[in-house]
Amino acid sequence: MTFPKINREPDFNRLLKVLKRELTDVPVLFEYFMNSTVYNILTVDEELPSEEILRDRVKTTLAFKNAGYDYAVFEPPAEFAFYFREEKDSASVSLNDGAGIISRETFNRYSWPDPKKIDLSILDRMKPFIPEGMKLVASAPDGVEETVIELVGYENLCYMIVDEPDLVGNIFDAVGQRLLDYYTRIAEYDIVGACINNDDWGFNTQTLISHDDMERWLFPWHKKINDIIHAAGKPVILHSCGNIYPLMDRVIDYLNVDGKHSFEDSIMPVEDAWDKYHDRISILGGIDVDFVIRNTPEDVYNRSKAMLERTSLGGGYALGTGNSVPEYVPPENYFAMIRAAFE
Repeated sequence: MTFPKINREPDFNRLLKVLKRELTDVPVLFEYFMNSTVYNILTVDEELPSEEILRDRVKTTLAFKNAGYDYAVFEPPAEFAFYFREEKDSASVSLNDGAGIISRETFNRYSWPDPKKIDLSILDRMKPFIPEGMKLVASAPDGVEETVIELVGYENLCYMIVDEPDLVGNIFDAVGQRLLDYYTRIAEYDIVGACINNDDWGFNTQTLISHDDMERWLFPWHKKINDIIHAAGKPVILHSCGNIYPLMDRVIDYLNVDGKHSFEDSIMPVEDAWDKYHDRISILGGIDVDFVIRNTPEDVYNRSKAMLERTSLGGGYALGTGNSVPEYVPPENYFAMIRAAFE
């Protein structure tokens, strides 16, 4: 399968306008990440550097550019990770897998990564390969709550919140401080134009932990992270799955998030989310992944086109999937979605 390169020069200012809820002269795209099949299709004719780590970064960047995006996502080096869970070749894993911090003793023994020591020189080596007009949007390995759940296990965390709340607070602080240190460093790079504070908070029906516990342990770290990104002059995008809508006032007014990403039709279709929130926060993506998978390219194109028409007068919207483009999304359906922005 082939897909023609989009004949439009990237301009990161377009995405900045979306995040400021301003009108743009042309439709803008937003995606968290695609998959290797799509990346290969989009870079089939590109000359890539020989160094493996640099080649993969450049390949992703050029794939974003060739599909018509004004940015590419930058994920941190693999050395910055919180390990316990054994890597598996499966489509999903249990939230209880790999739990390692189950007591004060195991907390004290855990070997924490040091974000102040990770090698970010890859950003400098990428500079010559980043097309003029593009910038990077940097994410973290996982968010504060996601990482705590990976380290503790979801069921263990639920018990620990009741039995050892002080330990829970210590774990959130240990994770939050390291993510704050990472964002402090990454946001200072000129080549980074915005940051994704990625942290899944919920199920289809509710948040993973109570709102009170989120206010106590989670939100203070998100506030610090967002403030440090804003202090560097960069906007903040919250990527969070699940039903967090009862908390949207706090997300907008307290956490001061510029853009919300991740939407599911089973919770709130993106059309409804834009109608309700676009005058307060930008809405990114939202064409439900399940919809993109199960429907025809024509159906995907038509819904995408209708969403662009719906938002054309209000601004604050960038077209994309509700979450990401995993391997099981038919490439022709993904390309039908983004084609709607150029026809």
